[in-house]
Amino acid sequence: MLKKVFVVWWLILSMFFTLTGCSQETEIKNEKISEEISIVNQTARNKVNEINNSAIPNFEELYKNTVEIDVNFDSEGMFGTYKAKIEDNKILSDILTMIGNSQLIKDESRIDKMSGMATKNNSLILVAGNGSRKEIKFAFDDPAFAVGYLEIDDHQYDPGFSFFRYIKDFTEYRQLDPNIDNQVEELFKKYNWTIDYRVNSMNVTLPSNLKHDAGEYPVKIYWAYNNELSKNIGLDYSEYLGKEVEVDIYRLREPLPDYMNPRMNSRGIVLKYNNKIVGAYIDAGRHDCFACSLDRKRLTDITNKEWDHWISDYINYNNELEIELAKMKPEDIIKQYYKAMNSHDQKMQFACLTRQNLCNYLAANMDNNLLINADYNNAYIDGEQNVKSAKFISLREVRGLGNPKGAVEYVATIDFKFDKEITSNSGKQTRFVILKKESDKSGWRIDGEGTGP
Repeated sequence: MLKKVFVVWWLILSMFFTLTGCSQETEIKNEKISEEISIVNQTARNKVNEINNSAIPNFEELYKNTVEIDVNFDSEGMFGTYKAKIEDNKILSDILTMIGNSQLIKDESRIDKMSGMATKNNSLILVAGNGSRKEIKFAFDDPAFAVGYLEIDDHQYDPGFSFFRYIKDFTEYRQLDPNIDNQVEELFKKYNWTIDYRVNSMNVTLPSNLKHDAGEYPVKIYWAYNNELSKNIGLDYSEYLGKEVEVDIYRLREPLPDYMNPRMNSRGIVLKYNNKIVGAYIDAGRHDCFACSLDRKRLTDITNKEWDHWISDYINYNNELEIELAKMKPEDIIKQYYKAMNSHDQKMQFACLTRQNLCNYLAANMDNNLLINADYNNAYIDGEQNVKSAKFISLREVRGLGNPKGAVEYVATIDFKFDKEITSNSGKQTRFVILKKESDKSGWRIDGEGTGP
């Protein structure tokens, strides 16, 4: 599987940016945010403990007496500098309820084999109204392994991996609102989703149409794709194109459907117009935002079309640049791509990519408090326009590398010069470039670019 040059997974795990509650059409600045949050009480009243016969000793007293929970991560671990002080009634109840539903771990063999990516030596401090404190230690592994445990009074308990995702997300979402609009809560509850809190709210002007022009940032494709998901539950927001809508982002308790493994984290997106819900869908956030409808159906389930057939309805074939590129051979597309990169012609550079490839930029390295990246430049981990020059040297076709039917692959030699040598060094480099015809009318486009086959 081709690795995209701009995605370096192990570097981006620790990238958390500022929460921006403004329109996606305004400039989004990446700034350092506070690594300590205090979640004050915003909920009107306590939720009643509904757990009977918890495996946790004296759980009823813990639930009733806890007025604050302090979250502390291992000081030497990935999230070591992040802390959270929680006093909100709803969030306290959510955490305590998940603890109360934990099961005693009798077979410790699985947790004894946690991977090197596991986050250990973390603690929750439960503070009672009288000032007494109880420590609960916890550890959890990478979502690919989905295992973790709580240590309470020298016994280990399994609260389910959703608990650890919930706690970890205090490092991700920095300004949250646990007060949920009843109509939104009921809509998601209908499809068995639990809303934990609202992450962000913003005003967004929808595009006036959903026909994508060559080289254009793929916002139109984002809205076209998600309208298919929204229509599947009876909410078609196409009549609101060109209008300003309110977009709310919610953190959801349940993971994404199993067919999306190992991706787990889900966000609920709601569009409102004059306080009326006009659209809703599930989004996966950073790196690859497209997910599913509220009833957990994917695009192919809903439209009975694979991507290449579906996207053809959303391409503006009358666009001059589209017409020009459609006439080019694969070799010419590659040369045009690096020529545009060398001259910093961003529109031409991205016009040489398939629409599916373009959509990687929507959420690559994204701040999860936002809906999508504002533009292409937000996706680069080594900074905007870091390529000073990219001079084309040579090109040859390669075969027999197991590419899908209809795809072709070339090896290009490019002489790069970078402002900062972060993810690549300056000098002659090899790039493996895969092209395909996403649509017959749009011709050859680059579907992937990497440093190896």
